[in-house]
Amino acid sequence: MQNSPAPDEFALDTTHLQKTAIAFTYRLHAEDATALAAHCPLALQPAWKPNGDKLGFVLQYRLNPAAAARFPGPVTLHNVVFVATYDGARASGAQTRPAGTHLKDKHLVYWRMGELTLTADWGKIVARIVGEQNGEPTPGQVEARWEYAAPADAGPDAAGISVSRLVESKGKEKAVDVDDDPFADESTTPRPEGRNWVEVPLVRRLVSGRYDAK
Repeated sequence: MQNSPAPDEFALDTTHLQKTAIAFTYRLHAEDATALAAHCPLALQPAWKPNGDKLGFVLQYRLNPAAAARFPGPVTLHNVVFVATYDGARASGAQTRPAGTHLKDKHLVYWRMGELTLTADWGKIVARIVGEQNGEPTPGQVEARWEYAAPADAGPDAAGISVSRLVESKGKEKAVDVDDDPFADESTTPRPEGRNWVEVPLVRRLVSGRYDAK
């Protein structure tokens, strides 16, 4: 990809591409973490229950009510992984439902959920971690990783990003109304003759980096 004189135009060489590839990635940022709630379809509610050498854990999940306008349910997430870490004593074992994987050396339990369909109803996973030699494991953090593929007709995403390609057109293109006023007379500023912007079909995918809860 190379810059062009126009600030919003780039030259993209696709001759070396042999198969479908990711074209653009970007990250949304906000000083206040809650400001991005409307862009996240997954809501988590973890609960820890320490009891001596046993540590209970319940993680409830559902479609995020704050994102209902952007993600009308049900919503299917892909490649879903939940990770629960604990501190304190080393554990001798862990019981999980549904079946998860316990990594003693790393003090964590994780679940590979694959595809997960979210609705307004709560789903849950549970675990009970048993401390080694009466040791007491303590609550840690919860992490969720997932992907969401937006429908083809979803339009521009949360950041308002769209992609078009500049093609050579035949004949004179219709004039562009700069003010976009449906009641105004036709603009006298036409598009450059022989050039036209054509929308590019896109596949948009929302990928979580790290989603923590305590």
